[in-house]
Formats: sequence, structure tokens, C-alpha cells
Amino acid sequence: MKENSNETENVVVNNEQTDVVGATDAVSELIKLTKKQLFFQRILAISMVGILVAIVVAAFVMIPKVTITLNHINSVAVKAEESLAKVDSMTEDISGSAKGFDRLMDDNAQQLTEAVTKISEIDFDGLNQAIKDLQDAIGPMANFMNRFR
Repeated sequence: MKENSNETENVVVNNEQTDVVGATDAVSELIKLTKKQLFFQRILAISMVGILVAIVVAAFVMIPKVTITLNHINSVAVKAEESLAKVDSMTEDISGSAKGFDRLMDDNAQQLTEAVTKISEIDFDGLNQAIKDLQDAIGPMANFMNRFR
């Protein structure tokens, strides 16, 4: 029995040694895994800091330019509003002028009609003939007067 008990003790010691070796392997694997996680977390942290720095630099560069652009846009908008107001007043002035022209035409329509009628009644052929006759009558007298010069 003593042998049985020694064997039992050896088996228990062997099992304990196996458990200790297994636990040591597990702890070493856990340490390796933790070191990998730490490495990747450092890379992630450095990357995040780099991204944050890039965003801050971009903000410091972009904000003044955006502010200048917005100021230009505001000034252009003000000028556009002023131009539209001027266009509106010009449109009103043109409309008033057109109404005034219509009133002028209405007031003078009868007189314009009479003037056009009288112009159309002029006998241009007779007028041209009278001018020709006058030249024929005055021509010899003009030649005579030119000799005394």
C-alpha cells in the first residue's frame, strides 16, 4: 500500500506540476497578448494625436480664410441689394416716362394727324417745277451781275 500511496502522491505532484506549467504558459501568453494590445493602443493614440493636430492646424489656417470669404460675400450681397433697389427705381422711372409719352401722344394725336395729312398733301412735283422756273428766271440776271465783280 505504501507503493500505492507513493504513486498517488507522484500523480498528484505531477498533476500539480502540469497545472503550474499550464498556468505559466497561460500567463506568458496573456503577457504577450497584453503587450500586443499595448503596442496597438499606443499606435492608435499616436494616430489620434496626429489627426487632432492636423484638424487644429487646418482650423487655424481655414478659419481666417473662411472669415474673409464670408465678409466678401456679405459686401457683395449688400451691393447686389443696392443695385436691385436702383434697378427698381429705374424701372419705375421708365414706366413713368412711358406713361408720360403715352399722355403726350394722346394730347397731340390730333395735331400730329393734321401735320402728317398736310405734309402728305404737299405737291412736291409742283414745288420742284417752281424751283426750276425760279432758277431759269434768275439765272441770266445772276450771270449779268457776276460780270461786274
